[in-house]
Formats: sequence, C-alpha cells, structure tokens
Amino acid sequence: MKTVLILIFALWSAGNELQAGQTQPEQATTVLEVQGAGHPQTIEIPVTIDGQPFDVYWSGTFDAIFDFADTNQDGVLSETEIKLVPSARAVRLSLGNAFTPPVAAITSLSEIVKDSSQKCTKTQLRNYYLRHGAGQLQIGTGTLPHTSALTQALVQALDTDQDHQLSEVELQRAETVLRKLDTNDDELIGVGELIPNATYPGSWAAHALTAEQEVSLTPTGKSDLTLKRQNSQAEVKPENHSAWQLSVTDHISDQPLNFTTPKIRFESWSIPGPLNELFSQLREEIANADPDPPQAEPEQRSRNRRPSRAWLTPLGDRSGNGVLSQDEIDQWLQLQQRLIHGQLLISIYSGGGLFELLDTNHDAGLSIRELRNIWQNLKAAGCTTGSHVNLQQVPHVVLFVVSQGYPNQLGKTTTSDVEWFNLMDRNRDGDISRREFTGPPAAFDRLDQDHDSLISPLEAVKSN
Repeated sequence: MKTVLILIFALWSAGNELQAGQTQPEQATTVLEVQGAGHPQTIEIPVTIDGQPFDVYWSGTFDAIFDFADTNQDGVLSETEIKLVPSARAVRLSLGNAFTPPVAAITSLSEIVKDSSQKCTKTQLRNYYLRHGAGQLQIGTGTLPHTSALTQALVQALDTDQDHQLSEVELQRAETVLRKLDTNDDELIGVGELIPNATYPGSWAAHALTAEQEVSLTPTGKSDLTLKRQNSQAEVKPENHSAWQLSVTDHISDQPLNFTTPKIRFESWSIPGPLNELFSQLREEIANADPDPPQAEPEQRSRNRRPSRAWLTPLGDRSGNGVLSQDEIDQWLQLQQRLIHGQLLISIYSGGGLFELLDTNHDAGLSIRELRNIWQNLKAAGCTTGSHVNLQQVPHVVLFVVSQGYPNQLGKTTTSDVEWFNLMDRNRDGDISRREFTGPPAAFDRLDQDHDSLISPLEAVKSN
C-alpha cells in the first residue's frame, strides 16, 4: 500500500522537514554570501520555472489553490471553502511527498484573516503562505561524512611503497591496485568498499539555511569561512560575484557555478530528484484504489481488498457531496502537479576532501576513468609538488546540488541519445567497459576510437 506509506511519511516528516524560515516573502533571487579572509563574495541564484521567475510562478500557484477552493467562483473563500485549501505546512511537505498531505489542516478563516467575519481574498491567501515559508526556495546544509577516513583509506591502498607519500607512479597504477577492493564487482570503488558499512552521503542536507543564518564551510567547524543566506538582495554587488542560474521546464537545468576561493572548491550540478516518479506512483494508486473507506472484514478478505482513497475525499470534494467524481480527482491531481513542479531543494554539502576531488561525477564510487585520471585531477587542483601529492594542498570541497525533492543520491546523471549505450552502461559511470559491452570484441574495438578500453558517450554518438 504505497499511498499509506506516503501518508505515514508525511505525518512523520511534519516535525522533521526543513523549517519555514523567515516570515518575509521570498525575494525573486536568492543570494548567498561567503565570508572569510579578504572581501565577501556572493553567489546569486536566479531561478525560473517554465520561463517565469520563481516568485511569479509561486504567486500563480497560490492563485491556482485559491481557484480550486473557490467553488462558487465569487472571488473570496468562505469558511466552508477554506477546508479545501492545503495548509502552508502541507505545501512545504509536498517537497518530500509529491502531494500536499492532510496535515495541519486549516480549520478556520481566522488562521488566514485577522477578522473571522471577513472572507479570504487571493492576496490574503498569498500572504498567508509567504508568512509561513511556503513557495520558497529551500536550502539545506550538511557535512559530508567520513572525509578523513576516506583519505586515509585511499592513501593506505595507493601508497604501495609505504613511504607515507603518494607519487605520480603510484597513482598511475591506481586502476590496477584498487581493483582488489571492488568486492561487488561493479567496476567502481565505492565508499562502502573503502570504509566497510559506510553510507554516503548519509541523509539529505537537513539543516535549513534560513535568512541571515551563518554556517561554517570548514570541516573543523571553525568560522574562518562561512556561508550566509542574505535576507534581501544586495543593491551593490561585490567584486567577487557569481551566479548559478537554475531553470525548470520538463527537467532541471543549470549553468555550473564558476566560483572558488584559495581554500575551497565549489562544485554545482542538477539532478532530477524523486518527485515526478513519486507523483506518477500516486496517480496510479489513486486510479486503482477503492473509493469507499475500508470495512472491518475477515483477515483473508482484507488482504485481497484494494487500498482505499477515502483519505482524498475531504481534500478534493469540491461539490461537498461526500463523493469524489473523476473530474474532481483530475482537478486535484492537476493542482498537485503544479505544486511539485515548483518545489526545488538546494542541498549544500561541505567538508569534502580527497575523495570528493577524485569522484568527479559524485556517484559515491571511483570509476575506471576517474582512477586513471587521479594524477591529472590532483595536478590541476594544485595538489602536487614535483612528482608527489601534497595532501595539505587538497582543498575543502563544497557541493551544491539542486533537485526536485530530497535526493536519494548525488551522482550526476550521464545519459546518451544512443539507446544501446544507456542500456549497456550498467554501473552508470558514463562509460562502457569491455565487460559491460554485450556485442562482439571486434565491434568494441571499432567503437573505442581512442583505444582506451572504454566507450565514451561521444564515441557512441559518432558510431551512429
């Protein structure tokens, strides 16, 4: 019963979701400020949803909620109609549930308007949501786990001459040396294989970054470099200013963040997130559910009974007759789809180190190509002196990941327009190895144009 599980998660997460933050309406553009040695640097995050600025899209979404509840279309909401309006908490919870769950229901107009004798207008409903943090760009922060242990494990495995240093020669042999750690035989050296039973990156970045709050970007917790969400956009931009443009249409796209400091390396990307898949499951479950509430029945019969959608009736019964029509279900689902389409979460993970520098697609595993490029990547990051690695020069790595909903993993998705490539790339590392290739060896050799024993997406495209 997936619907029941979703509802249970909604009720559980009511006390665990990212907090609403400040009571002031969200600005059109979110601005983050990095403070440390020297002058402040800012990161501007403009967001568009279907070509509209983020706040404009959400203003339209609040109006869509109003129109759904305004069943007599008189331009105001009565005490009866307000019961069809999801609470601000329910709207925030849709970030993790793919719909507004029946929690913290609005029971009276007095929760929205000061005078209970009044009726609610569109402007009053918008202000209610904004006061309670709905329709805001959610930003969560967290610290990447196991950084020191991962560095130690990598050094121990790669330092074959045991001189407590990593040389260029040793790193050139990384693919061969680390192969023995691949216990699940997926051609990736995962976090759990370097540190037994370790999970990565752990839970989502669950500490809400609210306006004017500072968080440390250093793994020691010292405040030498901090990140703060500004309450409003600064009128005068500092000299060191960057923008991370986010756009949502049928998918999320972003322009990579071009921002760094001498001590910290920032990396940014977008991943789909689970909301669209969860919403598809919800739609299917509602279509297959029994319209009636469950009845007390013998155990054998209850096992075979379809799940009930009775929980949906008070949320979508616009006619007030206690029975949901298909049109009412469709209107409620259409509203939910608009709500989740604008739900974005930026997860900011700080405290990364050597592993994050080498795991360039951040899928929590070092691929064959990543192992081959260890020395080049460290050299490009300024972490080498002569023919050895200077571990003291490894920068702290901060990851910026935007998704629709709480991400299950952080890996950058690598897809190709070539269908057979996507089917063969079983470990999703963006390359096809000889073991993954299901065709004859001669075909692999023909496709592998640079003869590195890997077929890249570009080589796959050229083959068509």
